Amino acid sequence: MKDSDIVKKRHMLDKQHIKLTYITHFYCNQANINSVESLLREYENYPDDIKDQVEFVIVDDCSPLKYKVNHFDLNITWLKITEDIEWNQAGARNLGVVYAKSDKIILMDLDCKLPEDTFRYLVNAGNPERSFYRIYRTDPQTKKACRGHPNVFFLSRARFFRLYGYDEEFAGHYGAEDYRFVKFHKDHGSKPKYLAKKFRCIDRNIDREKSYHSLNRDLSHNTPIDLRKKLEISRFGKEYGHSRIFLNFTWSIDTIYSRTAPIPVQKRWWRPLWWFRYLFRCFSV
Repeated sequence: MKDSDIVKKRHMLDKQHIKLTYITHFYCNQANINSVESLLREYENYPDDIKDQVEFVIVDDCSPLKYKVNHFDLNITWLKITEDIEWNQAGARNLGVVYAKSDKIILMDLDCKLPEDTFRYLVNAGNPERSFYRIYRTDPQTKKACRGHPNVFFLSRARFFRLYGYDEEFAGHYGAEDYRFVKFHKDHGSKPKYLAKKFRCIDRNIDREKSYHSLNRDLSHNTPIDLRKKLEISRFGKEYGHSRIFLNFTWSIDTIYSRTAPIPVQKRWWRPLWWFRYLFRCFSV
């Protein structure tokens, strides 16, 4: 059977060719969702070698706006959370990772975008395994590398789930879930790193009057919760300090778009070397 025939016989939802899953979420309670659509339109113009191997998981965190998901020339899974929980970033990110189609994932904020060279690097990069990466941003004035966005992480889906994902005890109120996510990973031996400075993340200009949210940022509720979790892991040790609350809401799949899968390069030598991967675990998946 020809390689092309093998690919054509796959299930319509087959995504084994995906090398990187791009996860972002939004809550828009103003005029429109242009902040999301304009980002995807930009990515539509990227080269096919990127678009063919990236899955975009878009999570609508129960926006009150009524809209129809337009068609995009991208691999997309568009999800809608159906319970209105304020500041449910923890839940939205957990849901996005559940629907990821690759072990390499990047958790993105809506006010950031990846240029082509960074995207291509992440698609072709090795598995992050126990490391999680931030990405330098470009200072708009000096054009030099500056501190990465606090909500952007490149990491392994398996590692994300090994440490229970985001703690949804923070959902419903603003703040602390990202901070505790990072601290929990570091306490359990995950290595925080940065991508090389030549691979950047770019800040986006979002219309915060028409295509954003108007939620209040108040840390007074979540700060004591965060302090308690710090005390728990400090006092009781391994795997304490996380509630295990996970997907504590309902959701639906709104839309799935799939590009035609590319024909893979043959690697007939790979499977017969199973014994090598068995003996030398560092070469196994």
